[in-house]
Amino acid sequence: MEIRLFQPQDCDRLAKFLLDIHKHTDSKDSSDLDLNRTIYLAEEAGEIVGLGEFEPNGQIDRFYCHKDFQRSGVGIRLYRAIEAKALELGITRLFTSVTGSARAFFKSRGFAIVKEWQVSCHGQKVAHYAMEKLLEKSEQFVVATFYHFAELSNYQEMRPSIKSFCHIHGIKGSILLAHEGINATIAGSRAGVDALLSYLRSDSRLQGLEHKEAYCEVIPFQKIEVRLKKELVKMGVPTIDPTREVGVYVEPKDWNALISDPTVLVIDTRNIYEVEFGTFHGAIDPNLDTFGEFPQYVDKNLNPNQHQKVAMFCTGGIRCEKASAYMLARGFSEVYHLKGGILKYLEEVPTAESLWQGECFVFDDRIVF
Repeated sequence: MEIRLFQPQDCDRLAKFLLDIHKHTDSKDSSDLDLNRTIYLAEEAGEIVGLGEFEPNGQIDRFYCHKDFQRSGVGIRLYRAIEAKALELGITRLFTSVTGSARAFFKSRGFAIVKEWQVSCHGQKVAHYAMEKLLEKSEQFVVATFYHFAELSNYQEMRPSIKSFCHIHGIKGSILLAHEGINATIAGSRAGVDALLSYLRSDSRLQGLEHKEAYCEVIPFQKIEVRLKKELVKMGVPTIDPTREVGVYVEPKDWNALISDPTVLVIDTRNIYEVEFGTFHGAIDPNLDTFGEFPQYVDKNLNPNQHQKVAMFCTGGIRCEKASAYMLARGFSEVYHLKGGILKYLEEVPTAESLWQGECFVFDDRIVF
């Protein structure tokens, strides 16, 4: 996908795009384009699939994504182009007026609500929000996700020191501690995140802890929470111990070959609302409301004698790893799971080779617009 500035020869295709947008939204905006504005287009295979424009005073006016390309990163890429251009032009403030889901999107880009009001539409009141962002050369924050199965018999005693360390180093997010290990999504400065990871790995039981990183301009968490849990991810089967036996880790570079094998049963171990955002081609959706329903799904629908090769995946790797322990305990002989989960796959596998379809849901303000 290409994000580029509008050119005069784009007029006809852009008019067609706007007409299609207006057919599928409540937008009544049919005014002509003001070419004095800065206009960015998202183009895929020769078709315009997104539009973002702003005025010389910093107002973001139109910001659209084609219905067939929503939740595929179009909005984020358009906004990044707009902000970079605004900084180049010396604009110090971007502002807009939005409703509904657009509020969450602009909030995730660092905008603040400065005014809220209600508008009656077809007998219903709709909330509108005036939002703004003051532009400056912002610091890039690090978002780190990690988990590690290990027997932490003193996990309750670990909580105060970890929480204190996070406060000292400005770390925000969520850390879960259980007898079976640690699971976390945190954000902070480069130095702060590095310090916390080094601190955790200084515990011999967590030396093998691996993490994944992303970057953002706004920390997507309000505070640090360090919580104690009976399980890192609730399965509800006390006899399953992922610290002792799990399936075979599959590196992202080898995943395509595995799931393209017709003898391999591919299972998405995430909840149904996550699967709706996207999944791997050909994967089975167990329609789970919670991960705790996975054992019942396996016992009811799968047979170790019939399904000899099983490959599973999840967002970051923790659920499919624990699911693999359950599958082995139930007699499945060849059980595989995607190392690092979907996030690691999307990071390492080139888009042209990817078998992923859609977007990946994450549990913070980084959900893709």
